[in-house]
Amino acid sequence: MDPLYNDDDGEHRIRVLFNDPIHKEEIVGNKNIITQIEETKVRTNGAVIIIISMIGIIPPEKQRITPCAVKETWVDPTQLDLTKAKNRIKENLKRQFTSILPQAQKKISRYNDRDRGPIRVEMDCAPNKVFSACDQVRKNVGKASRVIFYYNGHGAMSCAHPSSENGRSIWVVNEPDKKRYIKFETPSILYTVVSLTNLMERLEAPALYIWDCDNAGLIVQRFNEIAREKKEIWKNAGRDTPEPRFEEECLHLAACSKDQVLPQNPEMPADMYTSCLTSTVKTALHYWFHQQKITNIHIIDCIEYLDNIPGKYSARSTMAGELDWVLTAVLDTLAWQIEPDYDRFKELFRNCKPVGLLFRGHILADRVMRAYNVAPVTHPRLPSLAGHPLWRSWDLALDSIMTELSLRKIRPSRPALHGQISTFFFDQLTEFKVNLTQYGKHDKVDSRQLPVLLQMLMSAQYRTETLELVGKFLDRGPYAVQKFLDVGILPYIRQLLTTPSRDYKYIMVLIWAKILATDRRHSTADVVLNQPECRRFFVNMLNDPDMRLQTRAMSCFCLSILAKNSQKNQEILLGENLIKELDDCLMDMSSPNKSSKLQNCAVLCLANLWDRNEKALWASVRANTIDNHVIKLLDHPHPETRTSAVYALGTFLNTRRKESDHGESIEHRIASNLLKTCGDGSPLVRKEVVVALSRYVQQYEQRFQSAAVTVNEEVMTIRQRVSICEDEESVSTSPSLNKKLALKNTLLSPQSRLTSGNKFVETWKCLKGLEKDPHQEVRELASKVVFYIEKNIPKLHNSRKSSETAIGSDSSPESRSSPGSNLSNLGLMGPTSPIVYHYSQYSSKRTIFGKGPKFEEFEEERPPTHPEESPAQIVKTEFPDWCEASFAKPLLSKGQESDPNSELFVHNQIRDRKHAEKKRKARAELEKRGHEKIEAQIFGIKHNSRPHRVNFHPFEPYIYVVDDTYCSILDFECSQTVHKFECCGRRGSARDAILLNPHKKPFLCVVNNEAEVFVWRAFEDPQTFSLATAFKAFAEGVNKKIPMILNYGEFTSNLFVTGQLKRIVSWNLFKETRYPDIQTMTEMPLTAMTVFDRTTPDSGDQQENLLLAGFYDGVCKLFDLRNPTHSQIVQRFGESVRSKSTSVVNVHIKPNNDNKIIYTAHSSGDMCFWDLRKSRCGGGQSRYQPLAHEAPKTLSVVNNNLKTVAFHNYAPVMACGCYDQGIRIWNIWGDKLNDIKFHEGFMGQRVGPSISLAFHPFEYKLVSAGLDNCVTVYGKSTQPQSLRY
Repeated sequence: MDPLYNDDDGEHRIRVLFNDPIHKEEIVGNKNIITQIEETKVRTNGAVIIIISMIGIIPPEKQRITPCAVKETWVDPTQLDLTKAKNRIKENLKRQFTSILPQAQKKISRYNDRDRGPIRVEMDCAPNKVFSACDQVRKNVGKASRVIFYYNGHGAMSCAHPSSENGRSIWVVNEPDKKRYIKFETPSILYTVVSLTNLMERLEAPALYIWDCDNAGLIVQRFNEIAREKKEIWKNAGRDTPEPRFEEECLHLAACSKDQVLPQNPEMPADMYTSCLTSTVKTALHYWFHQQKITNIHIIDCIEYLDNIPGKYSARSTMAGELDWVLTAVLDTLAWQIEPDYDRFKELFRNCKPVGLLFRGHILADRVMRAYNVAPVTHPRLPSLAGHPLWRSWDLALDSIMTELSLRKIRPSRPALHGQISTFFFDQLTEFKVNLTQYGKHDKVDSRQLPVLLQMLMSAQYRTETLELVGKFLDRGPYAVQKFLDVGILPYIRQLLTTPSRDYKYIMVLIWAKILATDRRHSTADVVLNQPECRRFFVNMLNDPDMRLQTRAMSCFCLSILAKNSQKNQEILLGENLIKELDDCLMDMSSPNKSSKLQNCAVLCLANLWDRNEKALWASVRANTIDNHVIKLLDHPHPETRTSAVYALGTFLNTRRKESDHGESIEHRIASNLLKTCGDGSPLVRKEVVVALSRYVQQYEQRFQSAAVTVNEEVMTIRQRVSICEDEESVSTSPSLNKKLALKNTLLSPQSRLTSGNKFVETWKCLKGLEKDPHQEVRELASKVVFYIEKNIPKLHNSRKSSETAIGSDSSPESRSSPGSNLSNLGLMGPTSPIVYHYSQYSSKRTIFGKGPKFEEFEEERPPTHPEESPAQIVKTEFPDWCEASFAKPLLSKGQESDPNSELFVHNQIRDRKHAEKKRKARAELEKRGHEKIEAQIFGIKHNSRPHRVNFHPFEPYIYVVDDTYCSILDFECSQTVHKFECCGRRGSARDAILLNPHKKPFLCVVNNEAEVFVWRAFEDPQTFSLATAFKAFAEGVNKKIPMILNYGEFTSNLFVTGQLKRIVSWNLFKETRYPDIQTMTEMPLTAMTVFDRTTPDSGDQQENLLLAGFYDGVCKLFDLRNPTHSQIVQRFGESVRSKSTSVVNVHIKPNNDNKIIYTAHSSGDMCFWDLRKSRCGGGQSRYQPLAHEAPKTLSVVNNNLKTVAFHNYAPVMACGCYDQGIRIWNIWGDKLNDIKFHEGFMGQRVGPSISLAFHPFEYKLVSAGLDNCVTVYGKSTQPQSLRY
């Protein structure tokens, strides 16, 4: 989203603060990552084919119609000699199963003896032949592979016959009576049985059984019963042998149910079920022909093409190839919808190609057999899809192709069509495209066309468009990636990496970024890294100038994931010269205006390459990547980029293990730069700084133990030396106080600190300062590191526990400050202390496993340190995981706030129009109300404690009241408390509060007396409010006697904080960085401040950035912040008021056509109006000159007791709060409108001295907070609405 939005009045553009994902989202990783190890895929390498055809003999108790089906494997045995017919059937079946088993094809050529191959075919055989075939095939393929057992019992007795143990046996030929079979005599004694138990023991598991016989479902049922019995026997026997898993590892395909017989339609083959499994296209053609020949006159002309479709099935450009292509897509799509359990889908249709082919053939058989009232059976059970609407698309494709064939027969000169004849794939592609656009961008999309897209990737005609749709689908989120992986498209996508076309390079990067953001299995990474062309594809994309920055960032992300947590992958990528490519990428992106996303990904990729890999680390050192790029990114304007740089430097500190002087110097330089970021405005950066410094602490643990003792002794010494100044500080101009302040500054100067130059001491001070960070998560991380060091030093550990006990015993805001808080405020523990190396106390060699510096007084009492308690394990964040998770979120579409179809977008549009209308009316009406009184009390409440700041919410009927600890949101129309929360941490008391982003998403910004700034999001909603950010405005020289004042420039996003002498601290909240301080050039404390920054139509793009400050001595200074630091003061006025020894209470800048009028209110009761047109010096000059000694207009509103003043933004009125318990309303022309001295109601008490006044920005209302804790809202209304005193 664009961080700028047009203000509704069209005059200026205002930034939306804290609207980036790092502020709105929880910094956690992707919870939907696939990490489980895939189960070992079972291969199917052999087959045992048993055919009991008994050609010419009708088995006992078996009835056949006349005519009946006689074809076996599309061979009519009645038209051939008996021996030839049997051989032809055997050869056809073996050829069909050989084509199904690709691994068996390679082994068949090794065996000259057909009885030793992986495929055994036995026809009309005895039990010994069956057992021999099972033993030989199982031995050939091994115990881990799956074996197919195919049983054709068309010429055998029914499995439901009592002699077969009611389905527990199958019928084969009785060998001794085979001669009688040849003579066609006494068929009742030709058969014998083979027990399923013996068959299971011979064939073992895993296996796939195909039963093409009558009552086949009964065999499946009995088989599973026997399997369960075997498991019970195994359990009762003590489980000494491996568990039998026949029911779990054996699959079954049965031609009919347990009480059904096979169809005997003479127009179809007798082995109709087998034909569906092994020759799907041909069987589907015959079925379609016999079902359609009555209604379609053209079908009769195509009968000769049923067995001779032009072309090859392997060539998709031919008719035969197109039919096979369409039927494969249909069956695959039906398989995708038939099984809701995707693990089962992968097991049956993806993990093993032969099993997938046979089960897809079963889907066709289910449709064909049910047309003849026969229901096939499977184990595991699959539901029937015989009536699925997708079969109509298949029938339509057949109609198109067969109609074309019939027309060619009628007109042989008809020209051949180019491309596909049917529109099946085009229709499916269109339907999937409609689904993507029909559903919302954040809704789940129907994925039933995914198998069709898989087939379309094989065609160059549809490939580019298909990939774009796949990319849009994957952009829906992790659920889409999961479905994409389940359907099995990944191998095809990987193949496209080897020969990528420039037309779809960008979408290939997107697809792989989505996959790797969700799928973290090593098998997925190996898919890319095992082929040089695949990994070079991503490396070459890094610096491809023709690619968009977002595409390059996604490519960098893919490389980062491939290198993560795998030294093998890191070595492979280092061989592709990835370090140099990343260095070039960072050099190209050195401008802050470039894509920060690419910079983040490049730095994170470097970090993943460095992780536990010293070879990559030193390669970066030789390339000077750290100094030239990574350290420079610590000053990047985007907090996310700064955090990435800190994380990378922390990874560097955590990687190096071998001792090296050069390595130590690099580590110390990195630590020194990290210390400069301890005061960063972003809690995200500071958390990562703590993590990085914890790695540094772990490397030099014993050095830091010595530093902790040294700092503790220094703190105790300085605390005694400065105690003489603590109780006498006050805001005064007396010479005695100035001397004391000078003495205090001398004591606290860096030169007075004995350890100020030691790198370990400075780092330890920084960690101790972060232990008191205003953000809770930063505090917790820093406390873990500090405790890790101090727990091995009993002296410090005991003092720490006693301090924590003392702190916990007092809950007041002042007493909750830790004993060292004053020292922290004075700079002893602050993160901005100067870093100067000092090596005199330690040797230049680091000893990781040595004893280090000795502390004789407590070394013996030190408890042992366990490796599992190292900082690297107890101090960590999820920032890198969150960065990776961002690629699992939508990348092609904008967020809901920018999506015109989303409810949030519509809600925001309605809100903006409502606000614009309110502002327009306010301007038109309030400017005319310069003579109307504000005297009617419309709301009043007695607050629990003394308020410091009170103000209106600009667009809701709320006021916010800030006291020492809490912020209360009050609804002055409904007279109720909306929300109350602790707003300023537990270490300080709130002093001032303002609203940020009031026109869009208001944030409440609070500063306490410790100079800690807290920004609260959705502060008026108890359910959704949260801390947007918290930081310390300045860590050095906090003077609690100087007023803490906040002000904010909407256009520049600058927050100004006072609380120090001689300067105003400036923070950019959009970048969350500290800007150069504004030098006030005076020793007087600042007492009032306002900011005027905006772009007007007359000035074009040139913004006005003015700051007006009033001081304790009555002088006001106007700063033009566009100028350099030394020449920012462009106006100075108030010298005439200064002579009255009065301070400035409030200042205000109000535009007046082309001019600006400055209002200054002084404690003497004078209200001064200054016209900038009478200035004798122009803005931007390096030297300033005072304005006229007398103000153009001076109004005396009270007599030397002015406490607080409020100015209305649009109405020409102002309110003055006095010490004499009253509020006076004046207009800017000097007319007194009214006084407010008493609260309304029976026996209304007198109004207490006001300490905070504020006008509603768009209404004619005033809110007041007094020393009597009363909060009151006044307006033009004549009837009070709520009086709760």
